[in-house]
Amino acid sequence: MTQLLHPADPAQIDFQFFEDLSTAYWYSQIFFTALELKIFEHIENGSDTVEKLAQATSSEPEMLSRMLRVLISLHIIGSYEGCLYTSQATSKFLIPGKTDYMGDFFLYRQYMAANWQNLRETISSQPKKVEEELTYEERNFRYVAAMDTLIRQKAPQIARLIDNEKITGSMLDIGGGSGTICRAILATTSIERAYLCDLPEVIEAAHRIFPQDCSWENIETISGDFRSHDFDRQFNLVCMSNFLHAYSAEDARPLFAKAVSLLQPEGLLLIHDYFPDRPGSVPHKGALYDVNMMLNTFNGTCHDTETLLHWLQEEGLDNVGVKDLQTDTGIIMAKRAGSLNMQQDPLIAAALQLDLLSVVPISPAEVVTAPWPRQKCRFGCEEFNKGLQCPPYGMEHDKTRELLDSYSRAYLVRGTPPGKSFHNTLLSLEKHAFLQGYHKAFSFSAGPCNLCPSCPEDNQCRLPHLARPSMEGSGIDVYATAENAGITLQPVQKKGQYVTYIGLILME
Repeated sequence: MTQLLHPADPAQIDFQFFEDLSTAYWYSQIFFTALELKIFEHIENGSDTVEKLAQATSSEPEMLSRMLRVLISLHIIGSYEGCLYTSQATSKFLIPGKTDYMGDFFLYRQYMAANWQNLRETISSQPKKVEEELTYEERNFRYVAAMDTLIRQKAPQIARLIDNEKITGSMLDIGGGSGTICRAILATTSIERAYLCDLPEVIEAAHRIFPQDCSWENIETISGDFRSHDFDRQFNLVCMSNFLHAYSAEDARPLFAKAVSLLQPEGLLLIHDYFPDRPGSVPHKGALYDVNMMLNTFNGTCHDTETLLHWLQEEGLDNVGVKDLQTDTGIIMAKRAGSLNMQQDPLIAAALQLDLLSVVPISPAEVVTAPWPRQKCRFGCEEFNKGLQCPPYGMEHDKTRELLDSYSRAYLVRGTPPGKSFHNTLLSLEKHAFLQGYHKAFSFSAGPCNLCPSCPEDNQCRLPHLARPSMEGSGIDVYATAENAGITLQPVQKKGQYVTYIGLILME
């Protein structure tokens, strides 16, 4: 499974832990709904595609798939080549009829939820304030004010990334609410003037939040609907922060094209949003926020970076960078011409297209080597002396250390069986890195080589262009290395239990 909450660090001032607490009920409601629809049982009984599962649960396929994406991101279920499967823990505890079935117990937790709503009244005699029904204007003001407090936490990092691009001139902030990002960019970068475009009632609320004239210095408001407003100029920077997710892909696409059309020839486009397919600090938040948009908007959708990158290519913006923020959102920056200082990570970008659990950057210095892993191979593995990529062949730990120290970048790749498929995925990533100009790209695989049924008797590898050494067989402490990258591994204790594969890719 996976850690649900962004870790609370008492030595850091970080709001993300509290944001995760405030949305913790999103996780449990997804879980309870899956149990009530018997999703796990249906998957194990053969309804292993979205279409089959939608029919079995009398669900709408598109909406069901959005919920399933959350379950996949939480590793409660998995997907391989379009087929769904249950994790080992799900299969053990959530399938009716099995010895350890606990689904009814977990649903009992749901039945107690109503009483938790009375917690305040239980511990305090102070009467709860009953507010009068709010007008639309007041509800809108509170929403804009709430979003302002959130964006204030993210705007400084966004502004620093913009500053690296050395953009000058003017910017357009589409759906920018109270103008928080405008102010951060104006204060940090060489942008000289900002135009804030939002609905009239939002602009009015923004002036209530920032009543002082000095708060609007070098900011001009455009009170109107971006969808229909006619602009008479282009901008050096166009910003769409938490804007596109308010619309379905069909509705968002022309708005996206309109935003691009407002760019100067060498202008920069900034998209800040929740991306369901990004491995950020809270990797499941994008998928959860997508369900939140499904429930609380007309047709809102959190769009994958893959979709947005395709749109950018169609609009002729080929120079693209993608980055996860330190919180639960990310940004995409793109230009038609000129280079970006913030380039998309070459390996993680490619890994998004593959069926992997995660790809985690790690310093080569954090890859732990020692004499004992090869001895464990010798005295603990039945494949010892059977493969040319494993002991007694292959690299000794000191040679591996020497190799690691000649690289500046490394990635741990985490995947699942089948082993040959995982090996081929590593090779695909290595090749991708090589073609991107990282000519030293080299990968270590997981476990014994599985390219051939057995190695030739003359000890001459028939597929040296495809064979790669194993991490363990090269003296790498996989458990300690994974821990350094924030990945916790547990030994498989019983036959048939869920297996995690760990590979390593070096780049320079």
